[in-house]
Amino acid sequence: MNNKGFTLIELLAVVVILSMISLVVVGSISSSLNRRSTKECEEQKELAKNAAKIYFSLNNETIVTISTLKSGGYFNEKSKLDKLKNADTITFSNAGYTFTGTGTCK
Repeated sequence: MNNKGFTLIELLAVVVILSMISLVVVGSISSSLNRRSTKECEEQKELAKNAAKIYFSLNNETIVTISTLKSGGYFNEKSKLDKLKNADTITFSNAGYTFTGTGTCK
């Protein structure tokens, strides 16, 4: 008899190999998304600090909130600030600019 086909062991081996490959791919994608999210958050904080520099140069205050910067027009309409909360603050001191708040950076 000349039976053509796969045995149960061969099919099981293929399923195990495909499972391992999918685990590696999912882990890689997840790690990449986490790095991207962290980088995006840091860029938003830097954008907020730059807007605060302009605010501080025009006003005699040392603390400003993100909501004040938004309402004052210190960000353009294309600025994406979804990682920052309106209550987050930027403080100016002799040491530089400090971001304080609950921004979702990890």
